Amino acid sequence: MATEIESLLEYALNVGASELIVTEGAPSAVRLAGKVCSIPDAPAIAVGGLREILSSMDGESGTVMGSWCGSKWRVRYYRAALGNAAVFRPVLEDCPEFSSIGAPESINSLLDVSSGLIVFAGPACSGKTTTATSYLSAICQSKILRVSFLNAEKEIPVKCDPCLVLKDDSGDIEQKVEQALRSGTDVIWLGDFDGQALIPVLHAAEAGALVVLNVTAGNSVGVIDTLISAVSTENRDLVRNMLASVLKAIVVQRLLPSTQGGSTAAWEVLFGTQNVAAKIRGGEHFTLPSILSASAADGMMLMDDCIIQLVNAGYVSSEDASRYVANSALLG
Repeated sequence: MATEIESLLEYALNVGASELIVTEGAPSAVRLAGKVCSIPDAPAIAVGGLREILSSMDGESGTVMGSWCGSKWRVRYYRAALGNAAVFRPVLEDCPEFSSIGAPESINSLLDVSSGLIVFAGPACSGKTTTATSYLSAICQSKILRVSFLNAEKEIPVKCDPCLVLKDDSGDIEQKVEQALRSGTDVIWLGDFDGQALIPVLHAAEAGALVVLNVTAGNSVGVIDTLISAVSTENRDLVRNMLASVLKAIVVQRLLPSTQGGSTAAWEVLFGTQNVAAKIRGGEHFTLPSILSASAADGMMLMDDCIIQLVNAGYVSSEDASRYVANSALLG
């Protein structure tokens, strides 16, 4: 069974897939430019096949790292109706340069940010972790800083010379953040946000640390919804006020099928201006798309506007774009 799964992994690499999806007892599939596609003539993996190749599968679900077919993979496993299932995602061995990821030029201004909260977001397999890690590497290579890496899944190593990396693997996120602040940490990298103690994280940003995290969401409104809904109802006004005061930027990206083959990235960029802060504080963050669309001169960008630009430039077809834009009337 391990050999069959390795053959599927090799297939995923050869076709440039962002994920291999394996479910015991069912056909396997790959994700190409955001679409899930079946693998022609792929055999169903028998029950027990995933445990054979992964070795460690503690609990009903979890994440492990492994190396197969000459590549490093992050594997998220879980229970499905027929048996175990897993999503294999290839990860980079080295972090790319921030200048090479193709992000909008306006986010270069984030390299000068020294405190507050910066969120990198996007759907699954959108490249948000790569972008966040590239940004952190650029920050850490520009000056000597004290940095704390609290991300549970260390997919891509941050280039952190000549910084001082503070290591503390004990305690929960709240305790680790508190320890980082006591140690005078300048930069805190949390990795994927999964509802962990948000208020202590925002306190760290208020205290002068630069806090960077990922959120799985398709736009800026979704990011703020995710963060606010992570706390109890009685704390939501507090979190809105804290977010309004510390948010520096939200950078959202997603991958669309390219007319030239493969995929191309679309972006949304929100900066924490006074106008944006007022909307968040007042519970009106659902109106942020209108601010984004009207603030191109300030370096902001709405996802729909970016997708329309890609269509007009011939990089994305109107048919594919219609699956991703919030307002399909913009396609004419």
